[in-house]
Amino acid sequence: MVYPIYKNKHLEEALFNPVDYINYKKIKNKKLPKRFILIYDTGLERRIKVRHKLKKLNNVTHLGQIYFLKDVGILRINGIGSPHAVTILEELIALGVKEFISVGTAGGLKREGFFLCDKALRDEGTSYHYISHGKFSYPDQQLTTKFGNSMNKLGLSFEKASTWTIDAPYRETKREIKNYTKNGVATVEMEASALFAVATVRKVKIASAFVVSDILGEKWNPKFHHINLKKNLDLLFEAAVDAFGD
Repeated sequence: MVYPIYKNKHLEEALFNPVDYINYKKIKNKKLPKRFILIYDTGLERRIKVRHKLKKLNNVTHLGQIYFLKDVGILRINGIGSPHAVTILEELIALGVKEFISVGTAGGLKREGFFLCDKALRDEGTSYHYISHGKFSYPDQQLTTKFGNSMNKLGLSFEKASTWTIDAPYRETKREIKNYTKNGVATVEMEASALFAVATVRKVKIASAFVVSDILGEKWNPKFHHINLKKNLDLLFEAAVDAFGD
């Protein structure tokens, strides 16, 4: 059976959309920034609040606490996986946001370090409700290049590579890992391919980069507790801020 079950579903009009939901909840824009950095790590959020003078925006949306850093919005996605991330992305777009940079951690199929995503292998279910069947979805090329330039500017040594987006973090099998590594996939995470698909359909820009938090090689090698992970996440966030700096 091909997924989704209803053939060519991505061509059909939805019964209701994010704008309908925003109107129903009477959520007002309140001059949200046009550019947002999406983060996922609670520790990163705490460190950003200490390091930067952030303005807190109250009573806008149920999505989570929104902060301003000058003219850039910051929102921590407080769950995991494509459906949750896409719901947040859809509603921010409905509120007028036009550009996004997603900053998070990923499993490394090759090594530790920074990886700027140039395409995402679609091994999740959400993207297929938005775009036709295909192996990959893609970020905005111009914004990705801009993000990469900022990573270079801050001295971050990174690789531009593809990621594998999956819905089942405890079903990353040895054979899959070996196959994808052989074919140049560098990381695995749970949101990128769906975020890219939605951004394409909604005609907004998105870019994404990851810091490796665990290595998936012959054995699983977790590094979530390493202080370097915190430092690297902080650096990647600063690169995102720089990319939105003009």
